Amino acid sequence: MEKRHNPFKWLREHFIRPNRSTNYPSCLFETEKRWLNLQFHKNGQIKKPDELENEMQEPPDPIDEKRLNQTYGSLIGLALGDALGAHAEFRPHAYLLTNPVTDLEGGGTWGLSKGQFTDDTSMALCLASSLVTRRAFVPYDQLVRYKWWQQHGYMSSTGRCFDIGEATSQSLNEFTRRQKVFSRKHRIPVNRLDYLSDRSLIQNFQVHCSIPGVAGNGALMRLAPLPLFFYKHFQEAIEYSGYSGQITHGDIKAYDACRYYGALIYAALNGYTKDELLDKNFYDKHRFWFGEKTLCTEVRSIAEGSYQKKNGYAGGIRGKGYIVSALEAALWAFWSDEDCFENGVLAAVNLGDDTDTTAAIYGQLAGAYYGYEGLPKKWTEQVYSKRFILNLSKWIVYEGDRWKKTDVILPSDKSFVGAAYLIPLIEQRCEESAENMVLNSLDLGSRTVSLRKRPPMYRSVQGFENFNQNLREDEYKFSQSNLNGFYSPSQMKKTRAPPTARVDDINLLSTRKQQQSRESAEDKMNAAN
Repeated sequence: MEKRHNPFKWLREHFIRPNRSTNYPSCLFETEKRWLNLQFHKNGQIKKPDELENEMQEPPDPIDEKRLNQTYGSLIGLALGDALGAHAEFRPHAYLLTNPVTDLEGGGTWGLSKGQFTDDTSMALCLASSLVTRRAFVPYDQLVRYKWWQQHGYMSSTGRCFDIGEATSQSLNEFTRRQKVFSRKHRIPVNRLDYLSDRSLIQNFQVHCSIPGVAGNGALMRLAPLPLFFYKHFQEAIEYSGYSGQITHGDIKAYDACRYYGALIYAALNGYTKDELLDKNFYDKHRFWFGEKTLCTEVRSIAEGSYQKKNGYAGGIRGKGYIVSALEAALWAFWSDEDCFENGVLAAVNLGDDTDTTAAIYGQLAGAYYGYEGLPKKWTEQVYSKRFILNLSKWIVYEGDRWKKTDVILPSDKSFVGAAYLIPLIEQRCEESAENMVLNSLDLGSRTVSLRKRPPMYRSVQGFENFNQNLREDEYKFSQSNLNGFYSPSQMKKTRAPPTARVDDINLLSTRKQQQSRESAEDKMNAAN
């Protein structure tokens, strides 16, 4: 009997989950650490970190106890700062003057149980799980796990994504959109996209998903796993810290803030004293750690000691969402904590505003410096899913010890840094959807005629805190004016000119639209007949 052609075969292979026996060995990634995979209960609920603790395995070889104490301290310190600040998140400093946070509490802003954490720790655990399962720095896989958190609540203390920042949300939406385009281009089933291991495929994927000029503290709050993993390799620890932050936060200040803080954590792990860490000449003395890329002015000012203000909040220290302010606040708390983690983390929280993130950033460095044994036991016993975090810490040290410089899977654009690089994101989208693009000017050969009013003046440097809602994926039309809310003033001057189209291009688009309209009308008439 003649075999019939099935017109839905391609659709079923690419957009419907294939049989589990289907095998794509050349491009699929699998890990023996299955407790770090995305897993669900039979009722469809995601398995939370504490529900995976019985599936965990221990590293096969012994681990250096000193290194383990520091790694425990950094990750648990991050989670403690997050949990302490979650109760009072968004509370202003004036409120906390009369109602200070003094202990771990439940309820509050998010209605969490005592010791539960928010987005800061969830994203740090996503980053750590990527490093451990891939045994390498793979930005694509990091974005996959952040997406799992956004869409399914992966690594969340509640089983759902909450408290996600607008910058992170926009970048992950862009990543999801690019995955769909990538799936069609390379004919990869969509349910396989999250498990790619083929180097050539991963290197062809553009992982910088941020709008230029985004400088939120979300890049810094999740940082610790990178210097913890690469504690033997200062260049990788510092450069990858910046790179990892920039895939979701595109401003050069986010890149440099992450590099500088990554360098401090690396130094703490390698025995530097507190005076050496807070030395105003730390950057100059270790300039070779940062390669040929100097720190931007704002971060350089912090490196030179702008945070060393005894009067704290009254002196201008703020626990805000702007990454420069957040870095300064965390270092102020570390500088003024009198060698006591409890003092520093509570000082960070009681600055107010973005309380959990400021304290989580402090906890990463302070925890690495003081070690797990230096954290208040009354709090460490109450951290949600502590066993899971401690086990993951062991694997960070174990796999980090065995990492080699050849184990790198970066996209081909790895040499580009800074917000100026990220402009091609706009161009790439315009190429994919040229007919939806809003043109700003028309090139007539001898002169250029404006097709729209001049874009409004960009907002202040903290404008990123209130993101333009028009940037949601279904509304974004790539007009230059829509991007203004994301630029910090220093980056606004570096952007390229608005897109220009020639008369021939306009005529071609017009002809295409007319042809499509005619075809659509004919199809409707045929259907009616």
